[in-house]
Amino acid sequence: MAQERLKGYTGKILWVDLTTRELREEEVPTELYQKFLGGYGLGVKYLYERLKPGVDPLGPDNILGFTTGPLNHTGALGCGRYTVVAKSPLTGTWGDANSGGYLAPALKSTGYDAIFFTGKSPKPVYLYLGNGSKELRDAGHLWGKDTNETEDQICQELGDNQLKIASIGPAGEKLSLISCIINDKGRAAARSGLGAVMGSKNLKALAVRGKEKTAIADEGRLKELNKMIREQLALRPTKFQDFLAKILKPLLPLMIRLKVPLPPPDVKAVNQLFHDYGTAGLTAVSCEMQDAPLKNWLGVAYQDFSMAKKSSKISDDNVIKYQVKKFACANCIVACGGIMEVKEGRYALPHGHKPEYETLASFGAMCLNDNVESIIMANDLCNRYGFDTISAGVTVAFAIECFEKGALSKAQADGLELTWGNHEAVIQLLKRMGERDGIGDIFADGVRVAAQKIGKGSEQYAIHVAGQELPMHDPRLSPSFATTYCADPTPARHTQGGAAFFEMGFLKPDFYARYNIPEIKRYDYENKGKLHTLQSNYMHVINCAGMCLFYPLMYQDLPLVEMINAVTGWNLTFDDALKIGNRIHTLRHCFNLREGLLPKDFQLPPRAAGVPPLTAGSIKGITVDVNTLTKNFYLEKGWDPISGIPSEEALQELDLKELVGDMVAVK
Repeated sequence: MAQERLKGYTGKILWVDLTTRELREEEVPTELYQKFLGGYGLGVKYLYERLKPGVDPLGPDNILGFTTGPLNHTGALGCGRYTVVAKSPLTGTWGDANSGGYLAPALKSTGYDAIFFTGKSPKPVYLYLGNGSKELRDAGHLWGKDTNETEDQICQELGDNQLKIASIGPAGEKLSLISCIINDKGRAAARSGLGAVMGSKNLKALAVRGKEKTAIADEGRLKELNKMIREQLALRPTKFQDFLAKILKPLLPLMIRLKVPLPPPDVKAVNQLFHDYGTAGLTAVSCEMQDAPLKNWLGVAYQDFSMAKKSSKISDDNVIKYQVKKFACANCIVACGGIMEVKEGRYALPHGHKPEYETLASFGAMCLNDNVESIIMANDLCNRYGFDTISAGVTVAFAIECFEKGALSKAQADGLELTWGNHEAVIQLLKRMGERDGIGDIFADGVRVAAQKIGKGSEQYAIHVAGQELPMHDPRLSPSFATTYCADPTPARHTQGGAAFFEMGFLKPDFYARYNIPEIKRYDYENKGKLHTLQSNYMHVINCAGMCLFYPLMYQDLPLVEMINAVTGWNLTFDDALKIGNRIHTLRHCFNLREGLLPKDFQLPPRAAGVPPLTAGSIKGITVDVNTLTKNFYLEKGWDPISGIPSEEALQELDLKELVGDMVAVK
């Protein structure tokens, strides 16, 4: 009966005990979906209830979950993303990681909304769900292989090239705290170090392919909404607008230096950029504006990595000239990805994925490396080893500064010349990190652990929040990223956005009019609590529904709630949806509180806050008032700014009081 009444869901999850090899199905109450939607909303409900506080993230008691949302496997445009959840070994906090590609619909087609792994296998295994089979299979012969090799070999031995596979590479096997999970040979569930959790359980991969269909309440309405989205995303600039953009592009550096206000991104231009270049089209402008941090957060664009001489070499046309084929995730019409080929030279690569903006900035701008072929190679190595490219690139930049400042000698660096812009050294260090070879063992766990090993004052060069390396968006330009990096339960996560998306000028729901919020200036620190709360709640709904972040950035009034209603048959209002997002956020936050983590444990590094401020460039003189931003956000959420504890009223409003109980400050 549960299967018949549910639309948008399978109604079941699968529990896999790796210690006993028991596989057990569990029905999910409809009420749980209505309260937590799916994705990491579903994940945090189960982990909060069933994971004991204080467990070792790399021990057998941690729970690892692969979760989907209600819009996955329905044909809803832009909805091809799944989420992995666990306690993070990198930060000790709630951990989740989001990925696109084709795994999400394939996983749901097996008849499960989520798969949770417990325990630890005594030997390497992988989970196979397909053709009526449901079994753990030996993976000893796969251990040590990279993710590409793993995917190819599993498909070959099972005789099914249509399988969708998520796996770890050597980095996850060797328990690197910045390792990730790779599917489709280039899509990454990257953040939180969850590849190490998979490795700690001796779980090499999961391979899925099913035949179950997801029931949809109103297929006609979903088609109408898809048509609306398709028409909006098909909009392109006129020939005159294109001509004007080409004329203005060379003037951008001067306009930015003179602080001439730039117009907000036009929907047509954003659509064109993502379709033609993907996020690789953002690199040069982001570097010049100093949205992208440079030289481990110390650089100035026009001095160190100018658009005219440096950053343009790792952006837009100079990236896609190596693209031989476009890549689109499931149910996506944007196709922002690409398959790359470097035909000759030291970085020759016959087949790899196009590096995203975060990768181009972390291995490029952060390291002052303008050799695009080396970054394409670094991206491929990260995919094969199973590294988060943000954390890996930031870690390499940290190593370079340690070398420059004398905290790391050439002998300690295995003879590598770790200097700014030395792309050969960047690649060699990355390879050593993947193998935990020599100097690579020092840096394989990210900047916090490396600084602890190196000492000599290197802690001040390690740019992280609670252990997770900061992404490639600078709070000194968009201050609300400071709130996101410090106040989201998964620290240092730019994709939660909050009010920072408004500061960046990207498209958004009309929160100003809907909730009577006055227009807020970029460096207004006092009045962003409500706006940040609303936007972050909205992002949790997007993520947990299974939708890609780019769709709300490209669509002014994305009919997200209408899509959820069309699929599920519910009658959610926009306010109802934001309440679900708030509930999910709050329970993730309570997960951290239960681990003894308080707001003071999530501090933005001084450099990223502008302490001291830069003395040149477009963010010259900027110091971000992080305390005011985070305090007002906590107050708006109904959380105490010192202890972080939600008020009883806030918990009752979200129907979390019974689950959470009475919370007290642990330290």
